[in-house]
Amino acid sequence: QLSRMFVVAVMVAGVVAGRHDPIGQVNDRYASWTIDSSYNRGFVHIDFTNANLLAGATSLAPSTLRFGGGGNDYLQYAPYENCNSSNDNDNFVCLNTSHWNDFHEMAMKSGSDFLFGISFGLVQACIEKEKYVWSSTAAVAMIKYIQSQKQPIWGFELGNEINNRVDSCSLAPAQQAAAFAAFKTALAELYPDEATRPKLLGPDIGYKDPEVWLQGFLGNFSDLYGVTYHVYSWLSKKNYDLPMPIDNALRDGESWYPPLVHSMAPGAQIWAGEDGPIGGGEDGSCGGEFANGSSTNKSVCGTYATVPWYANDLGVRATLGFKQYQRQDLIGGRYALMGIPHDNEALGTTDPVRLNPDFWINFMWKRIMGSTVLNATVNTESLDPHIRVYAHCGVPPSPHAPKLLGLGANQMGLVLININTSTTGRVRFDPGFLAKSVTLWTLTAGDGVFGETTLLNAHPLQPSIADGVPIGAIPVAGNEVRGDITLPPFSVTFGIAECPV
Repeated sequence: QLSRMFVVAVMVAGVVAGRHDPIGQVNDRYASWTIDSSYNRGFVHIDFTNANLLAGATSLAPSTLRFGGGGNDYLQYAPYENCNSSNDNDNFVCLNTSHWNDFHEMAMKSGSDFLFGISFGLVQACIEKEKYVWSSTAAVAMIKYIQSQKQPIWGFELGNEINNRVDSCSLAPAQQAAAFAAFKTALAELYPDEATRPKLLGPDIGYKDPEVWLQGFLGNFSDLYGVTYHVYSWLSKKNYDLPMPIDNALRDGESWYPPLVHSMAPGAQIWAGEDGPIGGGEDGSCGGEFANGSSTNKSVCGTYATVPWYANDLGVRATLGFKQYQRQDLIGGRYALMGIPHDNEALGTTDPVRLNPDFWINFMWKRIMGSTVLNATVNTESLDPHIRVYAHCGVPPSPHAPKLLGLGANQMGLVLININTSTTGRVRFDPGFLAKSVTLWTLTAGDGVFGETTLLNAHPLQPSIADGVPIGAIPVAGNEVRGDITLPPFSVTFGIAECPV
């Protein structure tokens, strides 16, 4: 294999320096995930009392569980109107109280904050079109039930990718903004104490003219804790190792999205509200089928091929000022962090859960990366696009983070990514940035990039959870390195060192 040398340095306004100011902060639960209630993601066929599912979610604690996505706009709340789950379909899902209670309990036991995406009533909205006015009645009934059960809710959203229906349903951003205003009023009545009132986030815009919709929405309503935008890359077996789709965060809206939020909702956090390697998870194909349903054999979902993209997307969005990253999704659909039986559309009481390769990126991030974002860059004469480096300082959020070197808050977490599939990279740190040793863990493919096996420092990671036991500490010892760092082809390396700040 070929080998090339790269020098990693800390840059401040283009000047190499050993000490510098951080460029931002992310939330402790930055690397989080979604569970979508869509019928074709299997939500109604998932037993949330499954101990293996709980163990998998707990292994990624602490997280924010976003209960959202397209399916949430078709929810019928049983506390508002009795419904029958036997009638569930793509345009109707009955959220009965027993299923809801099991779901919420799983979230609490796993150490997750609960972010609830309230239905915009999309079926009726698409009938009434520009005349539609959202009613809070059903949401209020559901929330009153939640309060009666003393179930904590961290925050609420309202509507999912409503802008994608602008043509088919003739909806306007002012209609969604009016719904938020009405919902804010209802929340103030339901939770009189502002200090404990759930937070309000949105509008969860999708791909259809997102800038125009967000401007129209924020021009009418901007009192949000966080602004949310959904972005999917377009990874396939033909482009999974190319810089352009891997750097999708730099090309799909980030030139306008953060500045627009800062100018129109200056008090709001910037969120990656729903992000994934490729759309199409709702039918299980993940971009792997032709229109007639036959296979294209090009899907990379659930394979190691998406691992460098996920690590890079987490890293680059943190440097762009994002406070939170909600991965689509934890379970349901082939792009999930964990796989479940029956084509990822059902989970019985005792079924095992498969740990897809991307699971380990979230797992390692929680144990290595703190919340203070540094401006680490690759400094080479030719700025090779295949090597990326991200650095954070501070205590990682997981209680199972390794306590090496006794650094505490003075710990630096590193992510080094080599997306070249044939060339080994060697990285040399600027002495002012990394003067001492670094402890490293490297993720590589176990059975090819399109396989499902992941290695950590050349040791196979467990492929599933079947015993109901969460994974606590990093299961493989780190390697202490002084001097040059070797990055195997198509690998992601996490490291711990002393923070230069």
